[in-house]
Amino acid sequence: MTDRLPAEVLPSFYEVASREYDLAAEREGVVEHRLRFGDRTLRLRFAGDGLADALLGALAERSDDRQSAVHATIALWEAAACPAGSAPVPWCWSEVGPGGLVRGSDIDRPLAVHETCSGTLTLIHSAGRTMLHRVPSSRALPWWEHAAPLRASLFFALRGDSRRLVHAGAVGDERGGVLLVGARGSGKTTVAMAALNHGLRFVADDYLLLNVAKRSEAVSLYNTASIAGPDGEDKTVLDLAALMPGSLCESLPVRAVVVPRIRGGQAQVGRVSAAVALRAWAPSTVFHMPFDDGTVVGLLADVVRSVPCFTLDVGDDEAQLANAVVQVLEQAAR
Repeated sequence: MTDRLPAEVLPSFYEVASREYDLAAEREGVVEHRLRFGDRTLRLRFAGDGLADALLGALAERSDDRQSAVHATIALWEAAACPAGSAPVPWCWSEVGPGGLVRGSDIDRPLAVHETCSGTLTLIHSAGRTMLHRVPSSRALPWWEHAAPLRASLFFALRGDSRRLVHAGAVGDERGGVLLVGARGSGKTTVAMAALNHGLRFVADDYLLLNVAKRSEAVSLYNTASIAGPDGEDKTVLDLAALMPGSLCESLPVRAVVVPRIRGGQAQVGRVSAAVALRAWAPSTVFHMPFDDGTVVGLLADVVRSVPCFTLDVGDDEAQLANAVVQVLEQAAR
């Protein structure tokens, strides 16, 4: 087992990175944007336009010009914009754990999340209200950073006793929403796009904010969907706000949980227990958001116990898939 970093390393590096951002902002100028997710407003302070243009496309529907109270601030810059170069990270690859969380990060002092594939670095102050986000270059971001940017920052900025970022999709209509849960490749995006193309509204296909303060609610984070490319190529990121104006929904109350399964043939719906739904949902969420030692599982359990749960065999006909979602909503309403 790799030793934890010494206690003083992350606070010291946080200060170094803060000065690095200040230098980048002085050179490039500050571009400020506000985003709203449910009842929380975040302020993003970019050093220059380049990174703002690269990351904000997926978050355009959450843009908010109101001067409401700011819950958290994220400072963002490109390493390439630093006059003297960027500071090297004070850890080695073996000290980077699941999800990029650097071992030695602790809730009582700054945390670090290092996305080793892209080089993206997120530093979260111990108070959880100030964050730093550094990327090597806005021109070299991988597809997933365009589809679902700032996941670690949003996780820490928006989390609470009754809310978490989770790995799930959601679609629905005036009756409410259906959560689509399961591992990557299980059919969540296929079902979500079929529902969207046949008149239902879209909240998410991969990540959303789950709020269970009063009733279970799925809150949209991104206005994108990621479609698999041929032969395992990088996914294509679709801007649904631009392609299908008016089809997106900021939030929907959760009426049912659906576990898609790629089967081919006819689309079929079946009832399952809360335990089956939780076994499909919890591992993927803990894998994608491993920042809270799995405490999210209790919140997911509350959701699957409170609404009916279903399996959906994902067939080949898009209209059948959309009708299956409508069928689930009708059964949940009864």
